Amino acid sequence: MVRGARARIGPGTEDEMTALAQPAVGRAPDWVIAEMPPGYHTRMEEIQRLSADLHALDEIGRVLWQTGDPLKDAVRAVLAALKCEVESTPGAIGSIVVKLDATRRLLLHVSRASGAIQKTSEDLAQAFQVLQFAGERDRVVLVANPDGDTRPAERPDPVTADALHVLQRVGVNVLDTPTLFRLWRLSYEDPGRVRTSLERLHAQEGGRFVMPSP
Repeated sequence: MVRGARARIGPGTEDEMTALAQPAVGRAPDWVIAEMPPGYHTRMEEIQRLSADLHALDEIGRVLWQTGDPLKDAVRAVLAALKCEVESTPGAIGSIVVKLDATRRLLLHVSRASGAIQKTSEDLAQAFQVLQFAGERDRVVLVANPDGDTRPAERPDPVTADALHVLQRVGVNVLDTPTLFRLWRLSYEDPGRVRTSLERLHAQEGGRFVMPSP
Protein backbone atom coordinates (compact mmCIF):
# COMPACT_ATOMS: atom_id res chain seq x y z
CA MET A 1 0.00 0.00 0.00
CA VAL A 2 1.26 3.46 -0.86
CA ARG A 3 2.02 5.54 2.24
CA GLY A 4 1.11 9.15 2.67
CA ALA A 5 -1.42 11.80 1.79
CA ARG A 6 -3.40 9.83 -0.75
CA ALA A 7 -3.96 7.01 1.73
CA ARG A 8 -5.15 9.51 4.33
CA ILE A 9 -7.67 11.35 2.16
CA GLY A 10 -9.32 8.20 0.90
CA PRO A 11 -9.06 5.93 -2.16
CA GLY A 12 -9.73 7.52 -5.53
CA THR A 13 -9.89 11.08 -4.21
CA GLU A 14 -6.97 12.37 -6.32
CA ASP A 15 -8.46 10.79 -9.46
CA GLU A 16 -11.82 12.37 -8.73
CA MET A 17 -10.23 15.81 -8.25
CA THR A 18 -8.35 15.44 -11.54
CA ALA A 19 -11.59 14.54 -13.31
CA LEU A 20 -13.36 17.56 -11.82
CA ALA A 21 -10.56 19.83 -13.03
CA GLN A 22 -11.10 18.55 -16.57
CA PRO A 23 -14.42 19.60 -18.21
CA ALA A 24 -16.45 16.77 -19.75
CA VAL A 25 -16.12 18.39 -23.18
CA GLY A 26 -12.35 18.16 -22.73
CA ARG A 27 -12.75 14.37 -22.97
CA ALA A 28 -14.88 14.66 -26.12
CA PRO A 29 -13.58 14.43 -29.73
CA ASP A 30 -11.12 17.18 -30.68
CA TRP A 31 -13.52 18.86 -33.11
CA VAL A 32 -16.00 19.62 -30.29
CA ILE A 33 -13.54 22.09 -28.72
CA ALA A 34 -13.31 23.99 -32.02
CA GLU A 35 -17.09 24.45 -31.96
CA MET A 36 -17.11 26.08 -28.53
CA PRO A 37 -17.36 29.90 -28.12
CA PRO A 38 -14.24 32.02 -27.34
CA GLY A 39 -15.05 32.26 -23.63
CA TYR A 40 -14.69 28.50 -23.33
CA HIS A 41 -11.10 28.58 -24.56
CA THR A 42 -10.20 31.28 -22.02
CA ARG A 43 -11.67 29.22 -19.19
CA MET A 44 -9.94 26.07 -20.43
CA GLU A 45 -6.55 27.81 -20.42
CA GLU A 46 -7.18 29.08 -16.87
CA ILE A 47 -8.10 25.59 -15.67
CA GLN A 48 -4.95 24.17 -17.25
CA ARG A 49 -2.84 26.87 -15.57
CA LEU A 50 -4.41 26.20 -12.17
CA SER A 51 -3.96 22.45 -12.61
CA ALA A 52 -0.26 22.97 -13.36
CA ASP A 53 0.07 25.17 -10.26
CA LEU A 54 -1.62 22.53 -8.09
CA HIS A 55 0.64 19.83 -9.48
CA ALA A 56 3.74 21.89 -8.66
CA LEU A 57 2.47 22.48 -5.11
CA ASP A 58 1.70 18.79 -4.69
CA GLU A 59 5.27 17.90 -5.70
CA ILE A 60 6.61 20.21 -2.97
CA GLY A 61 4.17 18.89 -0.37
CA ARG A 62 5.57 15.39 -0.92
CA VAL A 63 8.70 16.30 1.07
CA LEU A 64 6.51 15.97 4.17
CA TRP A 65 5.43 12.37 3.62
CA GLN A 66 7.36 10.58 0.88
CA THR A 67 10.43 8.33 1.10
CA GLY A 68 12.96 6.91 -1.37
CA ASP A 69 13.29 8.29 -4.89
CA PRO A 70 9.95 10.21 -4.72
CA LEU A 71 11.30 12.07 -1.69
CA LYS A 72 14.50 12.89 -3.55
CA ASP A 73 12.43 14.26 -6.46
CA ALA A 74 10.39 16.33 -4.00
CA VAL A 75 13.56 17.77 -2.44
CA ARG A 76 14.69 18.78 -5.92
CA ALA A 77 11.29 20.42 -6.51
CA VAL A 78 11.66 22.50 -3.33
CA LEU A 79 15.18 23.55 -4.29
CA ALA A 80 13.93 24.59 -7.72
CA ALA A 81 11.14 26.63 -6.11
CA LEU A 82 13.77 28.30 -3.90
CA LYS A 83 15.68 29.16 -7.11
CA CYS A 84 18.76 27.27 -5.95
CA GLU A 85 21.44 26.41 -8.48
CA VAL A 86 21.64 22.62 -8.58
CA GLU A 87 24.69 20.96 -10.11
CA SER A 88 25.20 17.43 -11.38
CA THR A 89 26.06 14.87 -8.73
CA PRO A 90 29.72 14.08 -8.01
CA GLY A 91 30.68 10.51 -8.83
CA ALA A 92 27.95 7.91 -8.47
CA ILE A 93 26.87 8.68 -4.93
CA GLY A 94 23.56 10.23 -5.92
CA SER A 95 23.69 13.36 -3.78
CA ILE A 96 21.97 16.63 -4.71
CA VAL A 97 24.51 19.41 -5.13
CA VAL A 98 23.43 22.99 -4.38
CA LYS A 99 25.86 25.67 -5.50
CA LEU A 100 25.81 28.69 -3.16
CA ASP A 101 28.55 30.62 -4.96
CA ALA A 102 31.73 30.02 -6.96
CA THR A 103 33.39 27.99 -4.19
CA ARG A 104 30.74 26.83 -1.68
CA ARG A 105 28.35 23.95 -2.14
CA LEU A 106 25.84 21.93 -0.14
CA LEU A 107 26.02 18.18 -0.84
CA LEU A 108 22.61 16.78 0.12
CA HIS A 109 22.23 13.05 0.73
CA VAL A 110 18.52 12.17 0.95
CA SER A 111 17.84 9.33 3.37
CA ARG A 112 15.63 6.44 2.26
CA ALA A 113 14.74 5.55 5.85
CA SER A 114 11.15 5.85 7.04
CA GLY A 115 12.13 6.08 10.72
CA ALA A 116 14.78 7.72 12.86
CA ILE A 117 18.30 7.17 11.51
CA GLN A 118 20.38 4.85 13.69
CA LYS A 119 24.13 4.78 14.27
CA THR A 120 24.29 1.56 12.25
CA SER A 121 22.14 2.94 9.43
CA GLU A 122 23.33 2.71 5.85
CA ASP A 123 22.69 6.45 5.61
CA LEU A 124 25.67 7.18 7.83
CA ALA A 125 27.93 5.09 5.60
CA GLN A 126 26.57 6.91 2.54
CA ALA A 127 27.07 10.31 4.19
CA PHE A 128 30.71 9.34 4.83
CA GLN A 129 30.93 8.36 1.17
CA VAL A 130 29.73 11.83 0.16
CA LEU A 131 32.42 13.30 2.41
CA GLN A 132 35.04 11.60 0.27
CA PHE A 133 33.88 13.67 -2.71
CA ALA A 134 33.46 16.90 -0.75
CA GLY A 135 35.76 19.82 -1.41
CA GLU A 136 37.31 22.02 1.25
CA ARG A 137 34.38 24.47 1.15
CA ASP A 138 31.58 21.93 0.72
CA ARG A 139 29.11 21.02 3.47
CA VAL A 140 27.53 17.55 3.54
CA VAL A 141 23.88 17.53 4.63
CA LEU A 142 21.85 14.43 5.49
CA VAL A 143 18.19 15.08 4.60
CA ALA A 144 15.76 12.93 6.59
CA ASN A 145 12.00 12.42 6.70
CA PRO A 146 11.17 10.07 9.59
CA ASP A 147 7.58 9.01 10.29
CA GLY A 148 6.14 10.67 7.22
CA ASP A 149 2.60 9.59 8.18
CA THR A 150 2.79 11.73 11.32
CA ARG A 151 2.21 15.49 11.55
CA PRO A 152 5.59 17.29 11.63
CA ALA A 153 5.00 18.76 15.10
CA GLU A 154 4.44 15.26 16.53
CA ARG A 155 7.45 13.52 15.00
CA PRO A 156 10.49 12.20 16.88
CA ASP A 157 14.01 13.43 16.20
CA PRO A 158 15.19 12.49 12.70
CA VAL A 159 18.33 10.78 14.06
CA THR A 160 19.09 8.98 17.31
CA ALA A 161 21.42 10.65 19.82
CA ASP A 162 24.38 8.34 19.15
CA ALA A 163 24.01 8.73 15.37
CA LEU A 164 23.85 12.51 15.76
CA HIS A 165 27.03 12.43 17.85
CA VAL A 166 28.88 10.64 15.02
CA LEU A 167 27.58 13.10 12.41
CA GLN A 168 28.56 16.08 14.55
CA ARG A 169 32.06 14.70 14.94
CA VAL A 170 32.62 14.47 11.17
CA GLY A 171 30.88 17.78 10.37
CA VAL A 172 27.74 16.45 8.65
CA ASN A 173 24.55 18.46 9.16
CA VAL A 174 21.08 16.95 9.50
CA LEU A 175 18.13 18.67 7.81
CA ASP A 176 14.66 17.23 8.33
CA THR A 177 12.17 17.77 5.52
CA PRO A 178 9.61 19.74 7.60
CA THR A 179 12.37 22.35 8.09
CA LEU A 180 13.01 22.35 4.34
CA PHE A 181 9.27 22.80 3.81
CA ARG A 182 9.30 25.76 6.23
CA LEU A 183 12.07 27.33 4.17
CA TRP A 184 9.84 27.07 1.10
CA ARG A 185 6.91 28.64 2.95
CA LEU A 186 9.23 31.40 4.14
CA SER A 187 10.23 32.19 0.56
CA TYR A 188 6.79 33.73 0.03
CA GLU A 189 7.31 36.14 2.92
CA ASP A 190 11.03 36.79 3.22
CA PRO A 191 13.28 35.47 0.39
CA GLY A 192 16.29 37.15 1.97
CA ARG A 193 15.88 35.12 5.15
CA VAL A 194 15.78 31.92 3.10
CA ARG A 195 19.17 32.77 1.64
CA THR A 196 20.48 33.57 5.12
CA SER A 197 19.22 30.19 6.36
CA LEU A 198 21.02 28.36 3.55
CA GLU A 199 24.18 30.26 4.44
CA ARG A 200 23.78 29.17 8.08
CA LEU A 201 23.23 25.58 6.99
CA HIS A 202 26.53 25.69 5.12
CA ALA A 203 28.39 27.39 7.99
CA GLN A 204 27.18 24.94 10.67
CA GLU A 205 29.87 22.35 11.37
CA GLY A 206 27.82 19.24 12.04
CA GLY A 207 24.62 18.45 13.92
CA ARG A 208 20.93 19.02 13.46
CA PHE A 209 19.99 22.23 11.65
CA VAL A 210 17.25 24.25 13.37
CA MET A 211 15.84 27.45 11.96
CA PRO A 212 16.03 30.34 14.44
CA SER A 213 12.86 32.11 15.53
CA PRO A 214 12.06 35.30 13.59
